[in-house]
This record gives sequence, C-alpha cells and structure tokens, in this order.
Amino acid sequence: MDEQTKQKLKNYVLWLLGRQEYSKKELAQKLRMKDASEDYIEQLLSWCESLGYIDEKRYCESFLRRQINKGLGQKRVLAEATNKGVDRAQLMTLIEEQEIDWFELALETYQRKYGLGDKQLDYKEKAKRVRYMMYRGFGYEEINFAMQATIGD
Repeated sequence: MDEQTKQKLKNYVLWLLGRQEYSKKELAQKLRMKDASEDYIEQLLSWCESLGYIDEKRYCESFLRRQINKGLGQKRVLAEATNKGVDRAQLMTLIEEQEIDWFELALETYQRKYGLGDKQLDYKEKAKRVRYMMYRGFGYEEINFAMQATIGD
C-alpha cells in the first residue's frame, strides 16, 4: 500500500471520528470496505487510540445514551451492542452505574407511540402493542406496567 493511500485512509478515519463516536470494530469494517490491509487497519486504530480519538468507554456511554433516547429496552440495547462491537461487560457495568429505570422508559416509549387513554383494547390491538414493545426490547413485566399505567390514567 502506497503512502498516498495510507494518508487517504487516515484522513477518512479522522473525518469519521470528527462526526461521531465509533467502536474499533465499526472503524475496522469501514476500512475493510475501502480495501485497507489488516496490518494497516490495526496500526491506524492503535494510533487513533493512543491519541484518544477512539475510547471504548466513551463510545459505550454514547451508544447507551443514543439507545435510551430512541426508547429502546435493555434486551434490544444489548442485542444492538453486539452488532456494533460494544464490550458487553462494560455496557452492563455502565447500565448498573446509571441505574436506568426500564419500567419508566417502557412507559415513556408506550405513551409516545400510543398516547394516553384507550380504556378498552380488543385482543388484536393489545397483541399488536405488545409485539411493538417487545420489538423495542422490553420484557413482559415492563410492557404490562406501561399498559396498566396508561390505562389507569
């Protein structure tokens, strides 16, 4: 690989990191798509890490914040984390430290989608709403809490 190509790849990584946080796994995938050699990918990511441009803990915090703002439950957050290359142990520690109330988040997500009211839901509509909430990553207890609290208003 010639120096001009290496410089282009370095500029590309810096441009990406200037826009948002990325995990090492995500950056490596993007560099592979640009036909970078594995040796250079490793070298470039180490260089970025040594300068503090890549920080897995910072990325993990940013990732968790984005997922919560989207209204996603713990199951979906953990599944997405695996796809993005987030360290699962670090994410679990962060979730415990932040003491996220998944029940409250489920309620907010449910009310954002369906609003308040609707005393009587037929079986089909109820099942549809439960499926939606499960897709968002919430468990049965959290979904039931959200539905009961909304109907109770």
